[in-house]
Amino acid sequence: MIFYTDGRIAPRLDRAGVAALADTLSVAFMEHDNWIRVVPRPEARRRALRALFGFMGAAIDRYGHVVVATADGREVGYVTFMEDRDPVGVNLARVVRSGGLPDALRFLAALRPRELLGMRALERAVARFERGRSRDARCLHLYSAGILPEWKGRGLMKAAFSYAESRFAEPGFTSYRLETTDPANLPVYEAFGLARVGEEPLGDSGRLAYFMEKRISPRG
Repeated sequence: MIFYTDGRIAPRLDRAGVAALADTLSVAFMEHDNWIRVVPRPEARRRALRALFGFMGAAIDRYGHVVVATADGREVGYVTFMEDRDPVGVNLARVVRSGGLPDALRFLAALRPRELLGMRALERAVARFERGRSRDARCLHLYSAGILPEWKGRGLMKAAFSYAESRFAEPGFTSYRLETTDPANLPVYEAFGLARVGEEPLGDSGRLAYFMEKRISPRG
């Protein structure tokens, strides 16, 4: 489902909507610490991010949930979720079925082998954290959150998180979780009410992946 902070609801984004999501999140992530480290070449990073959020956005649009932050009649930010009880998440089959294969191929073409290996470090860190953890039918997994730079600092993303919590509490979700590799994100998410619940090393880089969670207060 697609939830807009101005109150609209839609079953799915159209193709232009998925493209807008990919454009916005790719811009929002351009200066993230982990992406700069993994893909130091700005042009390659721009292409890789646009393609990544293109194929991920297409799959999440079809199999997950999207909260769209709006301002002045525009879509300026996005928060994407999958349900924790879904064991598949975003995989190749779902990318293909949702029409994201061309972006997946563009993503691979934009990166050097060393950069692809750098991305695998996060996948392995997540797998270690998930090992032995039972899936929770009432939990959501937040995949990505970002807003256009010119709209930062206006409280729109915090409002989008609050709106998401109110929407997801209605059908009975009680928590959501996320991971981040950028230490600069930690105080932001903590201000939104998330708490750190674990961390894992990112290969031998000396850096960490941080895992955070927040309980959702029941509504009504």
